Amino acid sequence: ITLFYDALLSKGQSARSIQRIHQLLRAAYNWALPRGLVSSNPVAQAICPSLQSDPLNPPAMEIVQEHLAILEGEGHETALVVRIAATIGLRRNEIAGLRWKHVDLVHKTISIVEGISASPGEGLIVTETKTGQHGHGVLSIDDGLVELLEDAYASLEKRAADIGEEISNNAYVFSADPLSQRPLSPDVLTKRLQKHMKKHPEMPSFTLKDLRSFCATQLHATGADVTTAQAVLRHQSSQTTLKYYRAAQMSKVRESTIELGERLAPSKPSEPDLE
Repeated sequence: ITLFYDALLSKGQSARSIQRIHQLLRAAYNWALPRGLVSSNPVAQAICPSLQSDPLNPPAMEIVQEHLAILEGEGHETALVVRIAATIGLRRNEIAGLRWKHVDLVHKTISIVEGISASPGEGLIVTETKTGQHGHGVLSIDDGLVELLEDAYASLEKRAADIGEEISNNAYVFSADPLSQRPLSPDVLTKRLQKHMKKHPEMPSFTLKDLRSFCATQLHATGADVTTAQAVLRHQSSQTTLKYYRAAQMSKVRESTIELGERLAPSKPSEPDLE
């Protein structure tokens, strides 16, 4: 089994995919063992490739603001996607699964209850959030995000009026359908942001996943404790939230050492007055 995993790895299969195969095989043997269909579980001794955690790469506040200014100036729907990801830390499948019935513009809240996933042979399907019930939440939103959402809903109302149709209660916030009855693929959200970034190579880029890290580091910067951040990011374990907070703290450490070095550097003598 280990040799099988090694062969898959050498053919370009990702470590994450191999781990899923490993989990499936182990579960199958665990099911068969007490039923007398096998005498042992060889998968338990197999060596599976470990996953390398991607380093957290939260963008600076100034960078997010600059990109948002461009997107909002163009009236681009991606501006709304970026604002949602940056301010309340939604995952891209949760953004894709956001329906207008989940948005309360009066009380200024967004409810997170489901996501959208692309399934081979089935297309786009409604799923639970990544962490199931732990991923559910009702989060408050700022006036700027409310305004963007109001503009988006007004556009949907106009499209519906133009074709003489009513807006469904299940309409999606992001959709290519005139009445927003079908969701967008999470990949479309990613590709739209990538397209914008390619148009502006002079500026540092970021991804939707980076914006989730950005949300966490900004919560840390405002003094939010780990419990609060865990509730916003809807992590199943506080250890996951701590990972983001440790990254934010290391950023402060780097800034502190640079600042200390600059303070220690001897001051340069002033230029003589030639007059």
